[in-house]
Amino acid sequence: MTHQLPPGPRQLPAGSCIRHAITSVRNNIAYAFRISWPWYAVLALVSIVAVGLIGYFSIGNPNPGLIIVIAFAFAFISLVSFASIAVNWHRYILLDEVPLGSEIFRLDDKTWRYLGNLVLIFLILFGIGLVVMVPVAALTSLSSATAFVGIIIALIALPYAAIASLRMSIKLPAIAVGRRDFLLKDAWAATQGNNLPLFLIFLFQIALVIAAFLVLALLEFISTNINPTLGLVVSVLFQLGINWVLTIFGITLLTSLYGFFIEQRDF
Repeated sequence: MTHQLPPGPRQLPAGSCIRHAITSVRNNIAYAFRISWPWYAVLALVSIVAVGLIGYFSIGNPNPGLIIVIAFAFAFISLVSFASIAVNWHRYILLDEVPLGSEIFRLDDKTWRYLGNLVLIFLILFGIGLVVMVPVAALTSLSSATAFVGIIIALIALPYAAIASLRMSIKLPAIAVGRRDFLLKDAWAATQGNNLPLFLIFLFQIALVIAAFLVLALLEFISTNINPTLGLVVSVLFQLGINWVLTIFGITLLTSLYGFFIEQRDF
């Protein structure tokens, strides 16, 4: 079946998109937990092993090379779990597909393509960042005046990087639903003229992260004053909870953006 792109870019209502994503998470929170907790259980076990191994190889005769390998292995497993959860979540929201049994640990071609495109988007942004930041770093090393100019350039570049990330990432839900005809350039074209609403969505995500970690800091402070062990337990559990909520919300936002721009859905 051949999919056609919309006739032209739509104008995104940022507030409606955010409300739609919040509503989607709230209404489907039980299902989100169901498809993600097995992966989080695996990550919890792997993280304990990784921390133990890093601690072991950091004392006595430290082995920096092995420590780096362990850290990269954990990062890779974390990315695979994210891609698997994201594909299942996108397909549930967009196709009403419910994975059964071992399908929760989805490791099919969609998951690997999703992961590959995540890395590709990162590399594109990283490459652009190098092009911008190398001259900025050179400016900051010359004098205090040029350092100020360099900081201003970096602050201006950050919003554009965030917007570019969101625009390209709209390809990811397309991968999840099995589309191979939808490319990064198509995602870019479909979101043309929507820099401001996409930037507002990015700012909301940043505000959400800041608010979550302020609550975490407050809970840590209160629980640690009651009992240091309790403070550690609260910190670990709440960090896991924050990570999970922010992950599901971020995936849901991409789903909402894909539905709006590509499938012509309204909020």
